[in-house]
Amino acid sequence: MIDLTTPIVPYKGTGIFEVYANYNDIIAKLQAMHIEYAEEIWEATDVDPPWIIVNIDDDIALFFVKETLFKIVLQNNFKGALPNGISLNTSIDDAQKIDPTLRYDDWEEFFESAAGYWLEENLDTHKLWSISIFMPEVERDDFQKYNW
Repeated sequence: MIDLTTPIVPYKGTGIFEVYANYNDIIAKLQAMHIEYAEEIWEATDVDPPWIIVNIDDDIALFFVKETLFKIVLQNNFKGALPNGISLNTSIDDAQKIDPTLRYDDWEEFFESAAGYWLEENLDTHKLWSISIFMPEVERDDFQKYNW
């Protein structure tokens, strides 16, 4: 069983999932632990190679490109928190008080923190719908070169 209470560490990971991890290594861990998962593949485009998304229940989504874990999205029953205490039970207003660097990105429709994470708000509850952490390259202009 996956521990859904582990701390969320920007640019690093949570629990057994660390950014930069190899796809095959993560799949081997999941299989050894008898964790059910589903995969979805986003086809290659003119700009991007294919992406593989590994979904564990509706709580964790692992995003791989070129077999490297570059983003982790935490939702629903995930109970872990960021180092500053923000968790999925936090309202967006409280999150903005805790982290004054949060800025809303109109194009992507999420709140971006200078501390290395993104937040999405549930418009019905005004609590967080998701917390995303990623490798530092995601925020750099050369991300789509995929040379990590």
